Amino acid sequence: MGEKTATAKQRCKSAELNDGDSRCLKGRLDNFKGISLKSKDIKWKSEKDFESRLTASLKHWKETNIRGVWFRVELEHSSLVPILAKKKFVFHHAQPAYVMMTRWLPKDEPNLLPGYATNYIGVGGFVLNDKNELLVVQENFTKIPHWKLPGGHADPGEDLAETAKREVLEETGIETEFVSLICFRHQHNYRHGQSDIYFVCHLRPLTHEIKPCPLEIANSVWMDLDSFKSNTYVSPMNRYIVECFENSLVCKSNLQPRVVNSYGVEGRAHEHLIYSVHPLQNGLDKTYC
Repeated sequence: MGEKTATAKQRCKSAELNDGDSRCLKGRLDNFKGISLKSKDIKWKSEKDFESRLTASLKHWKETNIRGVWFRVELEHSSLVPILAKKKFVFHHAQPAYVMMTRWLPKDEPNLLPGYATNYIGVGGFVLNDKNELLVVQENFTKIPHWKLPGGHADPGEDLAETAKREVLEETGIETEFVSLICFRHQHNYRHGQSDIYFVCHLRPLTHEIKPCPLEIANSVWMDLDSFKSNTYVSPMNRYIVECFENSLVCKSNLQPRVVNSYGVEGRAHEHLIYSVHPLQNGLDKTYC
């Protein structure tokens, strides 16, 4: 009974924070005494009406000890941005369809709202065939022609193995299966001042006829691994990736993902892929995907 009563009190408190004033904008409360709002969930008669309701809401949120306010403004509601900026909201991040703005309300606490993502995720495909030949590409848009691994940025919600296979297929027409993670690089001062984490996945080719994408790739070939290591048009980083791969064979181990459960939002189980060192099986580990 006590637990049910506590839950009911929490619901009442949530309703009170949102409905303390009929003009208050409705949002979703979080565990950190913050509130999130979306412009698409709010109705207003005019921009003047929105500003009036925002003013009333800020007053109410301060009185009820709300700390952080997250306001997602859809592209079609961009006229709200100057109003929010006038009320001391600042930009947090932007996507093609929306911009996120925030305001920290407490005056006696430093702003503890987490920043937006600071790293790109890139994945390269280390595709080695039975002839010990490596699949390599030369890109169309480059200042200095050089040979490199096919690869690119991960899409949101995409696992590393899936990114590697997709990028290799898009750039070279070669279908592959995932074997293991070889290594990764962490680089700073990348695009727009952000950092970049570049993962290299060992892939096994399922097809062999190269069909390069003309929009991205100037040339693509199967190159003997020793020739790749000694080629003057290969960067030291890419030569070192080969060394990492060969070391994994000598050590008879590689990095494999395993699905591990954890706790997600509100205690719901959430699956994670944990990459860790595993012994090789028959020279190469079993394919994950």
